[in-house]
Amino acid sequence: MKKLEKSVPVIRFKGFSEAWEQRKLGEIAKITMGQSPDGINYTDNPKYNILVQGNADMKNGQVVPRVWTKQITKTAKKGDIILSVRAPVGEVGKTKYNVVLGRGVSGVEGNEFVFQLLSKMKLENYWGKYSAGSTFESIKSNEIKAAIASVPEKQEQMKIGTFLKQLDDTIALHQRKLDTLKLMKKGLLQQMFPKRGENIPKIRFDDFDDIWEQRILGEFLKESKIKGSNGSLAKKLTVKLWRKGVVPKEEIYTGSSATQYYIRKTGQFIYGKLDFLNQAFGIIPLELDGYESTLDSPAFDIEESINETFLLEYVSLARFYKYQGNIANGSRRAKRIHTDTFFEMPIPLPNSNEQQKIGTFSRQIDDLIALQQNKLEKLSSLKRFYLKNMFI
Repeated sequence: MKKLEKSVPVIRFKGFSEAWEQRKLGEIAKITMGQSPDGINYTDNPKYNILVQGNADMKNGQVVPRVWTKQITKTAKKGDIILSVRAPVGEVGKTKYNVVLGRGVSGVEGNEFVFQLLSKMKLENYWGKYSAGSTFESIKSNEIKAAIASVPEKQEQMKIGTFLKQLDDTIALHQRKLDTLKLMKKGLLQQMFPKRGENIPKIRFDDFDDIWEQRILGEFLKESKIKGSNGSLAKKLTVKLWRKGVVPKEEIYTGSSATQYYIRKTGQFIYGKLDFLNQAFGIIPLELDGYESTLDSPAFDIEESINETFLLEYVSLARFYKYQGNIANGSRRAKRIHTDTFFEMPIPLPNSNEQQKIGTFSRQIDDLIALQQNKLEKLSSLKRFYLKNMFI
């Protein structure tokens, strides 16, 4: 019988020098493949058993209860690892609950080292070779159990697991801080604009007590229609959903030469006609000056009498874009919000000084969010570095 190979990782803790041994995953962890309960037993009643079906039930490496079931099939206990066996395969998380395993996942009973090992396998797309060419990506029980991994002795496993868990805990802490900042901004801004039908907000800065005026967007915006290139030549930009910014558009294929594009300028407001209800709004940043879009993403010069950040924050409120988008053209399923319709939408407006205050406040929170996001990305990058170099 051929002897399994042994080797060592790039980064090791002091005191460990023995070679790692290649083992099958099924030899170092207990693996239970999921079996979905009958659909008639699904429920949204939390008094029943939490069902884990796939990636939608995991977030940031943890199981998030979403669906419950009255029927118990295969199970995993609190503290076990959950591995996604259907597209995208290899996603991994831990459960803080006793759960029922659906067909889209498997339960893995193993230590912290095993969890980090599976995270490393996901990072390197280990499972992709089993699903390549398949119309429905999935991995089977025998493929999981037979997966080869290099493993040190127990003490070194514990060291690695403890170290990486501490890093995970730090990442989770920064993620919570980021989520808190976003929630704080959302909550405050909802109260810093008047509710629909009202003319005074609930929260105001000192020294402001004037009634807000009801105006329409067309008074402050002028559509820009500077013709640019055609679809095969244009440097294209796109407006991301859920107000995640304006970014260069990535295309697999060259666009049509028959499609007219229009030049966009820094500081213009832009929105997606097709995705108005998905919060597709943004201000064109400096680095995208001169990029282009079609009239399905119209851009507007903003009058000096309205603060651009104030404008962006207001149209991004659900009470504006959901309500106005749903009533547009008398339909709750309007497919496009055209500029003439957009121009007629109302906006409550304070004086320019109060607009400026609100805009500055919003940008300051955005700066804090960006700082926290940057910290989180650096920590996540560090985690990927250790996963690549502390394992084989």
